[in-house]
This record gives sequence, C-alpha cells and structure tokens, in this order.
Amino acid sequence: MTSIVLVSHSDQVVQGTKAILQQMVSNVEVVGQGGHQGEIGTSYEVIQQMIDGLNDDAICFYDIGSAGMNLDMALELYQGSQRIVKVEAPIVEGSFTAAVKLSLGASIDEVLDELAKNFPKHGQ
Repeated sequence: MTSIVLVSHSDQVVQGTKAILQQMVSNVEVVGQGGHQGEIGTSYEVIQQMIDGLNDDAICFYDIGSAGMNLDMALELYQGSQRIVKVEAPIVEGSFTAAVKLSLGASIDEVLDELAKNFPKHGQ
C-alpha cells in the first residue's frame, strides 16, 4: 500500500499530523521528518535517509519553503524502485485526504487525482 511522507520545519507539526491520520486510519503507513537537531528547520540528509528507507510507493507532503526544496533534492537523488511523488497540497488537509482514500483501497493515481481536484490552487 502507498505510504504517506510528511516533511516539516517542525517536529510538532509532523507528530500532530501523524496523530490525526493514525486516529482516523490505522492501515496506512505515515512517516515523517520534522525539525532539525531539535530546532526548527529541515535537513536534506535526514529526508534522503527517510525516503531511501521506504518499502512502498509514497505520496510526500511538506509545509513551506526549504522543506519543499530539500524534499526535491532528495527525490532527484533517489535511486530506489518505489514511486515517490511530491504533491502541492496542504500538509494536514492533503495528507488527511490521501490517508482516507488509501485506507479505502485507492491507488496512488486515484489519490493524486483526488488531491488535484480538492486542492486545484496548489497544482500537482
């Protein structure tokens, strides 16, 4: 099943979003990286390690600025066999939508279509 990846400048954002998703759907893997060395920020290296450790396809959500840039860099250098997609949707609302769709058996493409419909201003 497709996993959800969360990347944020804040560990609290990641942990809170994971808690919401896991409360609503227990059968979707959610992984995340928030903050850097106990502070606000992101780290390309940590994101890369997280992505390299994925065993399934994944849809990635991020909060702002350098989180997206670091995620882009990690995806460009990813050499694994999984399909890893970064989407332009709000981290909480977008990942919630994705988690519910995935829990109901939707494919990664069906989830991406749903996100594009629900968050058209964010693009894909």
